[in-house]
Amino acid sequence: MTSSRLLAVGVASLLTVASCYVPTFATRRSTMTMRKGRKSLRKTVGGGMASSKPIRPMGGDELVARRTNWVPVSGISSMADLPKDENKVKLVDTMADQLIDGAVNPTGAVSVVNYEGKTYCFASSCSSCKIPLTKAKVLPPNEETGGTDPRVSCDFCSATFNVRTGDRLEDAGGSGILGGLVKGLMSAKEKEDLPTYDLGERDGKVLINLP
Repeated sequence: MTSSRLLAVGVASLLTVASCYVPTFATRRSTMTMRKGRKSLRKTVGGGMASSKPIRPMGGDELVARRTNWVPVSGISSMADLPKDENKVKLVDTMADQLIDGAVNPTGAVSVVNYEGKTYCFASSCSSCKIPLTKAKVLPPNEETGGTDPRVSCDFCSATFNVRTGDRLEDAGGSGILGGLVKGLMSAKEKEDLPTYDLGERDGKVLINLP
């Protein structure tokens, strides 16, 4: 084979290799571009989920205006799931990390009560005897609450609180023998207020304002 023929064969081989290489590079670049596009789209969709609508407090004026840690309530998917019965305490699971206690409150439950069209939210257990407030008595306002806020009284130890603010009030009603013993033991300790939480509504969804 002459040198000119060898040169022609060599050039043809180089052209063949080049033609195969260029599409491969373009494909890799297109793949990189598509990957970047998906990542950007995910950010766009996620960022668009936030709502600019204000949150409407359910228990009247928001108690702690500076607290703005609103999170969805796991156990209430919509406004329709809120308690309909008046003056009955219902426990609702929030699954909120701030409220979960593996020993006594593994689901981050809170108490919810409906009183004269307003919905109030407070701790699931009495701050005095630590017994769940599922059978607590909901009482009308009195002078201690300014004649406006209802009260809740533990059915076990009779510890009584302002439903909206959580302030400890004068005990209302009596307690059983065991409850009386617990009450006597607790009397030496400093009386604790009941933790309360704001509930709010936005776009039909129920939110809770946590510490």
